[in-house]
Amino acid sequence: MNTKKILLAASLSCVGMTASAESYKLNMSTVLAPNNPLTKGLKHFKAEVEAATEGDIKINVYPSGSLGGTGDLIEQARAGSNVSMMADPSRLQNYVNDFGVLASPYVFESLEQAQNYYQSDAFSDLQTELQQKSGLVILSANWFQGTRMLVTKKPVSSPEDVEGMRIRAAGSTIGVKTVEVLGGTATPMPWNEAYTALQQQVIDGVEVHPAAFYDSKLYEVADYIQPTNHAFLMTYLVVGEHWLNSLPEEYKTLLKEEAVEAGEFVTKMILENEKQYIDESIQHGMTFNDVDIEPFQENSKTLYKALDLTEEYEKVQESLN
Repeated sequence: MNTKKILLAASLSCVGMTASAESYKLNMSTVLAPNNPLTKGLKHFKAEVEAATEGDIKINVYPSGSLGGTGDLIEQARAGSNVSMMADPSRLQNYVNDFGVLASPYVFESLEQAQNYYQSDAFSDLQTELQQKSGLVILSANWFQGTRMLVTKKPVSSPEDVEGMRIRAAGSTIGVKTVEVLGGTATPMPWNEAYTALQQQVIDGVEVHPAAFYDSKLYEVADYIQPTNHAFLMTYLVVGEHWLNSLPEEYKTLLKEEAVEAGEFVTKMILENEKQYIDESIQHGMTFNDVDIEPFQENSKTLYKALDLTEEYEKVQESLN
């Protein structure tokens, strides 16, 4: 046990004498598979928190959407339930519109840029606004899911090549607009339907990060990987303010610290494995088709104005200087 956890245990000794075991319970959900790096990150978070609190906080992890959809869980958290979920910025745009810019294509040029932004005052202001308007609290925002790429049945070199192709989109405005920036026709559907849709030729491709397309075995139903690198996707660990405020202050602090550490754990795993996911997909028969991303970037330049996100986009860029 490290020094931080020893001090925490000492400061909460009185709480431990009066509270029964498992005084606080948190049910954590993800739509991702059990072996996905983010799911492993949740299990890592569970182990660290339970050890630090000597079981006074008990955490259950539910992969593969077994606890329900992300949208439903967000509403449960807002209502005070002891649930948490992984939510990306496009989900939180429903409560604070400016989150939409963080899910937009080509807002960041690198993972390092994204990481710098998430340490900025601009993002801190967004977190505060989210909590005030929705009752949702971001424990940490540093869970890197991967670099978004275009995975298709046919080779693609430019947005013109994508024209007329039906590309699976997340069910959000930003998800649809991202596909349009890439040149395709957006076909919104849940991620767990993408494999069958590709197999049955309902869609021609998806925009996704390597861990997800590898875990979902899309190499069985798609042929080409195009590194458009249009997003460096960060996902957030989110809980409801009402539940969080039921905890002692020391536990609130611990949860946030351990959430950040778990995010670093996941990011390291993703960076170590992203190339492996691509290489193994190639071994299964896919082709890695390098592209010039500049034409795709050009397509994104009018997006922020169209979505009334110009001001927040400028704040993001200012925070990077």
